[in-house]
Amino acid sequence: MPNTKGITLVSTLVFMFIVIILVSVSTLTSLNNRRNAQDALRTSQAQFAAEAGLERAVGRLWHQILASAASSSVSAYAVELNRFGLTNGTSIASLFGDPQNLGDGSSFVVRVSRQDDTSTDPDAIVLTLTSTGTLADGTTRRLRQVFRVDRAFFPFDFALLTNNAECIFCHLDVKSLDALRGNPNPADPSTWWRRARVGVLESLIMRDDEEAGVVHGSLLARGTVSQQYSGNIGPSNRYRTTMNPGDTRIRSTTLVSPTPANCSTPSNCLSPQNLYYNYPDGSNLAAFGNRFPDGELPDRFPLPIADTNNNRLIDDVEWNAEVSSSLTGTNESYSAGTITASMTINPGGSMAWPGGGSIQTLTSASLGQRRSNVILDGSVTPIALNGTVFIDGDVVIRGRVRGNGTLLARGNVYVMGDLTYDCGTGSSLAACDYSTPSRLPQLNLIAGGNAVVGDYMTIDTFNNDASRDRINMLSTERNQQTMSFCQTNPSHRACSQLTSTGRSSRPNLALTEIANFNRRELQRWLRNNSYRPRFYTFGEDRIFFSGRCYHDPQGYGGYSTIRSGAQVSFCRGDSVLSTVTLTADQAEQIQRNSARFETTSSTFDNATLKNLWADSMNARGTGPLRTDGLLYSANAIFGLSQRRYPKLNGRWDLRGGLVAADTGIFVPGPGDGTSGLTIYHDNRLRPRIATGQQAQLNRGIWEVVGQ
Repeated sequence: MPNTKGITLVSTLVFMFIVIILVSVSTLTSLNNRRNAQDALRTSQAQFAAEAGLERAVGRLWHQILASAASSSVSAYAVELNRFGLTNGTSIASLFGDPQNLGDGSSFVVRVSRQDDTSTDPDAIVLTLTSTGTLADGTTRRLRQVFRVDRAFFPFDFALLTNNAECIFCHLDVKSLDALRGNPNPADPSTWWRRARVGVLESLIMRDDEEAGVVHGSLLARGTVSQQYSGNIGPSNRYRTTMNPGDTRIRSTTLVSPTPANCSTPSNCLSPQNLYYNYPDGSNLAAFGNRFPDGELPDRFPLPIADTNNNRLIDDVEWNAEVSSSLTGTNESYSAGTITASMTINPGGSMAWPGGGSIQTLTSASLGQRRSNVILDGSVTPIALNGTVFIDGDVVIRGRVRGNGTLLARGNVYVMGDLTYDCGTGSSLAACDYSTPSRLPQLNLIAGGNAVVGDYMTIDTFNNDASRDRINMLSTERNQQTMSFCQTNPSHRACSQLTSTGRSSRPNLALTEIANFNRRELQRWLRNNSYRPRFYTFGEDRIFFSGRCYHDPQGYGGYSTIRSGAQVSFCRGDSVLSTVTLTADQAEQIQRNSARFETTSSTFDNATLKNLWADSMNARGTGPLRTDGLLYSANAIFGLSQRRYPKLNGRWDLRGGLVAADTGIFVPGPGDGTSGLTIYHDNRLRPRIATGQQAQLNRGIWEVVGQ
């Protein structure tokens, strides 16, 4: 019989040995886990200390420096950073001096180095921070993060932004897109509208005692505000608003007279106002707590493509740089995109809308890198836009648009018909619900040259009440001839307008506004001979400007070219303050050094544009001209909707925004007291254009660089 006691003893010993091993392993594992957990905890605590150093550095290098700067611009920030002791190419080993102790016994030290990025204009300030967090037992964690102080993107939160405004304020109504939901109820804040903003950087002229528009919000004016006929300083006595001082939203549509606030005394502008005079620029914000009273108004007109050599033109180098960087994905302003549309590229011979044919999908690689003058037709198949598409030439466009993107033409943009959003899918067209803006497409239509909307070609602009005169408004015979031709042939049918009392030999809207803009540029050059003037031409190479100080159209003899002996008046409204007679040397200097922008396309002549416009008008019903999207021109926007043409009845509805250096727009309304041009501001439309004044801080993702 086997000895069971011996077997049992051996089994027990083996079991106990295994238990001892398991207990030992478990104990060691527990100790290791505990040690690892303690190490991880200490590392985390050290990391928290390092993160605290980065956050503290934001306060020191951004908020404190900016608060001490003369303004919120990048250049002012750089000056203050230099004064702080951190110049370009230098480092500070310990930003806060001695290690900064935290309440748990940990501490941090922050090293900062500065190396500016000179590839931008102005230079971006690049700060590299290394924050080392340390515990009492010596545990450390080191984090690195890059701060980039650069120009902020321009805040396109304006229904209308321009250097110079005059005729556009006649019969103007500016409101938020919220208005398409219905009128606000003073007792229900959920129905109140966002206030619309209008910004004028240089000059605003209103008619003295004539209808002068309504802004449901605030008007920000940095330059002069004056009345045309009397020259008195201040707005027209018939300009109205619906915003009461102190309000931030529109509670009622009750019209009230504005109460101007002159920001030359900063205390006048510390609460929301409905009309600002002398609105501050980026260099004098200290008295306003380093903040703009009612949001940023740029120091100068923002250009869609940076003018790096300051010649006021889009040169090949500037254009190609934007297109190339967009295509390679390195452009912060314009992401690469596509356009699918019925289009005709570089048409020759007879030009017509392509209708639903010739559908192509193209990108900036083909349209932006070679000369491309394009007709885009969304009347049958909606134009589908995604991202940014550059077009190196002129663009003629009409129809429906889908998608979200930017169309940027180097030349002129001609909107020859209604241009509206479509919310259908596939081949099904569908009208959009504008009471829900978040579901709408988005179109930014940008012109590096000029933007033109409507029949700017016609001679029949201002005589809107002569309805009994039967004329064919859509005939090419009604197209305005050049100023040179009309000065010689003032009674020609293309130089004179029919009225109820006969003919009036004077230019149309486009020629009148061009001459007014050119006079203003001459005045600026005469004040500062280093200024490079920008002139507009119409169908010829000669530059014409308005004589004396009249802003309304005059007889053709009242306009002059730039020549020896020509007289340039300095004005307050229509009143002459002084007159300068140009010398031969001055005339030669002005013409040699100027930049010029032709309103008429070399590809799409005025007869072609008139026929394209006529096709669009004949195919539509009755109602206001409709445009959806942001219309943005580096130079001028010319717009016209005649009362005389019964289908339009002098009305234009723009659901988006208007941004242009100069605005030559006349929309008189139907003559019953209602508005002509109504802008429903869509504040979603904000192409990312970098401005040169407002500094912004961009923080990169931090990374671990050591323990």
